[in-house]
Amino acid sequence: MKQIRILPEVWDDIDDAATWHARVGGRDLSRRFVAAFRAQLPEIARFAGTHRQIYKQFSRVFAKPFPYAIYFRIQDDWVVVTLLWHTAKNPEDLRTTLSERDPENQ
Repeated sequence: MKQIRILPEVWDDIDDAATWHARVGGRDLSRRFVAAFRAQLPEIARFAGTHRQIYKQFSRVFAKPFPYAIYFRIQDDWVVVTLLWHTAKNPEDLRTTLSERDPENQ
């Protein structure tokens, strides 16, 4: 099983989404959203390398039942979680954001 590294920007993504969920659905909805994200992390680490690459070297899983995708890439012995993205957002913006956050471009 690979170790997980979460980019600092992803914590901002989570905070923004959790704040929105708290505003529209209350604290319980916000907590369930964060729990849905966290529940995917062991799954990503355990099955790293088996997910289909969606864009360049990035793969994704969904934070079900919420309409968010968690984008990540494999880097050596690590899974680098790069982006939490609402699936209704513009796909062109997605590619731009992934490229900007790509650790290989740093």
